[in-house]
Amino acid sequence: MDRKYSTILFDADNTLLNFDLDERQALIKTMTEYGVPVNEENISTYVNINKGLWKQLEKGEITKPELKRIRYKLFFDAIGFTTDVDSFEVNERYLHLLGEGGNTLEGAKELCEELKNDGYDLYIVTNGVAATQAKRLKKSGLLPFFSKIYVSDAVGFPKPKKEFFDYVLKEIPEKDKSRILLVGDSLTSDIRGAMNAELDSAWLNMFGAELTEGYETAYIIRDIKEVRNIL
Repeated sequence: MDRKYSTILFDADNTLLNFDLDERQALIKTMTEYGVPVNEENISTYVNINKGLWKQLEKGEITKPELKRIRYKLFFDAIGFTTDVDSFEVNERYLHLLGEGGNTLEGAKELCEELKNDGYDLYIVTNGVAATQAKRLKKSGLLPFFSKIYVSDAVGFPKPKKEFFDYVLKEIPEKDKSRILLVGDSLTSDIRGAMNAELDSAWLNMFGAELTEGYETAYIIRDIKEVRNIL
């Protein structure tokens, strides 16, 4: 049977892994341990700061070490929390607790197992912190279905940079770009990255957002399980 695609590159967070849930659980534990008031306003403040920092990373405005160093300082400053503990230490504790996550989106594991059994070559491409992602993916039970995990830390460039995908495309067996599909939830990281690398993409748009002007994607899906309908 002829297939349009042989190889699928999956983003990790909020595509296969339930990052929002892992983040919330780790954040609440971190805040509790360091005496930070746990309430929805503070949680929302952290989430927004964190998202902003990752957007800056994608644009090359900050580095991963800088993100890890300033994330909790910015959070504590924003909510007016003072502590003698170094904010980098708090961040490291948070990353340890985040690594205990590994919750997956509904249907993600079954999809990956099915695709692997059907002979598709599967890879993960992620911007997360390498050690944390490795622990979460191991706990998720997803690792057996993937040939390799590509993390921006190890590659040396973040998504959506073309250099990230050049590295991945040089390594994987499939050399025909038309046979490779990228699946991800982020327009700025995944879909822009696929555009930069001249790959087809499927945008996992779980919340029915509008496709922002300037972005192009071959497919828009509302549920990760809909990947089956593309192949």
